[in-house]
Amino acid sequence: MTMWVPDITQSNQPTYLAIVEAIGDAIRLGQLRPGDPLPTHRLLADLLGVNVSTITRAYREAAKRR
Repeated sequence: MTMWVPDITQSNQPTYLAIVEAIGDAIRLGQLRPGDPLPTHRLLADLLGVNVSTITRAYREAAKRR
């Protein structure tokens, strides 16, 4: 199993919204399916070089949009 990590480097949006959009894109492209685990908040924050609260905000917003 490969861990999904978004590429948000080209986004002009706030980081949390870029992550939300990347999740949506990955679902539409079949890279993420229902039930697939996302990286933990801390791991994704470390991988993207952002604060854990940014990831929490992104995951919360993504959950609202489903």
